[in-house]
Amino acid sequence: MRIAQISTLSAPVRQETGGSIESLIWLMTRELSKLGHEVTVFGAAGSEAAGEVVVTSPGPYAQEGALEDWHLCEWNNLCQAIAQADRFDVLHSHAYLWGIPLQPLSSAPLVHTTHIVPDDDSARLWAAAPEACVTALSHAQWSAFPHLRPSAVIPHGVDPTGFTWREVPGDYLLYLGRFVSGKGPLLAIETARRLGLRLVLAGPANPYFREKIQPLVDGKNVEYAGFVTGPERDRLLGGARALIYPIRYPEAFGLVLVEAMLCGTPVAALRLGAVPEIVAEGVSGFTAATPGEFAATIPKCFALDRRRVRQHAVEHFSAEKMARAYAACYEQIAGRK
Repeated sequence: MRIAQISTLSAPVRQETGGSIESLIWLMTRELSKLGHEVTVFGAAGSEAAGEVVVTSPGPYAQEGALEDWHLCEWNNLCQAIAQADRFDVLHSHAYLWGIPLQPLSSAPLVHTTHIVPDDDSARLWAAAPEACVTALSHAQWSAFPHLRPSAVIPHGVDPTGFTWREVPGDYLLYLGRFVSGKGPLLAIETARRLGLRLVLAGPANPYFREKIQPLVDGKNVEYAGFVTGPERDRLLGGARALIYPIRYPEAFGLVLVEAMLCGTPVAALRLGAVPEIVAEGVSGFTAATPGEFAATIPKCFALDRRRVRQHAVEHFSAEKMARAYAACYEQIAGRK
């Protein structure tokens, strides 16, 4: 098939990049190409892909001469892709659901994926075009809108070869992610202290980190490893006794959970959003219903078989499995089946 991947423009599409969606599209493009499909990526300058790259912006939002308004960046990218729709059998837009109003103007069918928990406006946009092909990252993602049924539920995939299984971990718990209140970094620190366990924090520093988190970092019981990528991220994930994921609001998916599991590191998480669909209870981790119950899940993780943790992740969340599921969706909408 001839497939267009319409990326978001927060970063170039690359294996190692500043945007999680752009990194995922790089991986998806590689895997779809391996399956024999011709893939074209629409994205920002500096993008790399296994197939063709069509540059629609000189850089990410407000960089390198790109438009200042990020909404305009995304809209321009979408419109340029739709203008070339006759080149493709199907186009996959990752720019929220903003491509839905453009469907009547496209000469090829569109698949739409939003990578966040949808709001009321997203639901209204889809409801106005109920025939739209919208895929979900988890069953939980659209659960607030039961009248809207995704065409397919396809979890994010990860390349297992990019993460090293480690049988014997280090002596620390790991919090890896953005420093915002909804991710629960304060609960992570409070819980580690309560259990008397060493905690390593990793993620990009921001005002919330400097104001709320940094004063609690003592370099001994609570350490800050900075923003980690590549081999350093792999090393940190594999060395943790458990990844702790004390989110305070539901998320559409949690990619870091899969990355930890691929290293053999079990997950202790609050049971919100997609978490129960990712963490196999008693196999790859444990979940808690409330913050008060969260601490009890962590020691139980230490007894899990780290080989089985990785095996669960490989079986359920590989990049190849993700690509095959999307290919089946594309073939169906393009009338190949």
